[in-house]
Amino acid sequence: MRQALLTITLAPLLLVGCVKDSSDSNDSSSPQNNSPAPQSPGTSTKKDLFVCDTRDLDSNSRRQIANLFAEKKSALEYSTKAQSASFPVYFHVIGRDSSEQNREVPDEALVEQIDVLNRAYSGKIGGEATPYRFTMGGINHVNKPQWRTISPGSTEEKEMKKSLRVGDIKTLNVYITDIVPPSSQNVKGKILGFATFPFTYRMQPTMDGVVLNYRVVPGSDVPNYNTGHVLVHETGHWLGLFHTFTGGCESPINDLINDTPREAVPTPGNYCPAKRDSCPEAPGLDPIHNHMGYTNDGCRTEFTQGQVAFMRFNMLLFRGIQ
Repeated sequence: MRQALLTITLAPLLLVGCVKDSSDSNDSSSPQNNSPAPQSPGTSTKKDLFVCDTRDLDSNSRRQIANLFAEKKSALEYSTKAQSASFPVYFHVIGRDSSEQNREVPDEALVEQIDVLNRAYSGKIGGEATPYRFTMGGINHVNKPQWRTISPGSTEEKEMKKSLRVGDIKTLNVYITDIVPPSSQNVKGKILGFATFPFTYRMQPTMDGVVLNYRVVPGSDVPNYNTGHVLVHETGHWLGLFHTFTGGCESPINDLINDTPREAVPTPGNYCPAKRDSCPEAPGLDPIHNHMGYTNDGCRTEFTQGQVAFMRFNMLLFRGIQ
């Protein structure tokens, strides 16, 4: 009962967190002032990429999660002997038409995507190993023009998920289509992906999962974001992680992870800004190599021990997975 009440309390407090990445920004030596708010109308171009539109919680809601995490932490101390869990992944690929030769996302790319997920979550490319692995559940090619381009929170997103979602609370559904900002934001560009958090499942189970831009699967054509690591990032949200920059330098409640240094602003772009320190008053350099940041795919290689513990907390409390 407590779990359901918590979900209802948190859900209305979701805030949009979308950050622009301009393909014209090539400076890798200095911090950039990228604001979480959309840029002014009339200044964006079709080259703009909004890296992730997963919605962050405000500080009061994060505090609720932090208090629960503190209560459960003694039972969830990180251990290499933690029970493993395997999640079936179902890909729903929205195509332009039904012909196989016109598929923009070949099945082979999705098989490779599963391998990318497993390498990242097993720690084989760096950082801490998590107890989570992923298997191919299925690939569903769908010819539905009205779902070919969607915006987060749109009627089309809701209809698509209600119609296509399969499995249960332990199933990761990934919807692959073109994603653009809502027209109400008055900006042009592309969103690379967005996801739901585990604490929203009980209230909106049909919305659970990840929506991924078809141009960021392995081997696609978006420079710096075409190796499959965008889905690693979005799956981190599905497992309960916030962005590393959540809360910035000043907020007493940040991403709730003790071993990810504070970060003032997101770091999107086609670069890997070594030794960046956007919060000089706080310990540590920016976590540019963390999967939950906004540097390029090749730069993001790791989860931390604290993030693994926080994933386990979310999976136990909100998905019932030990």
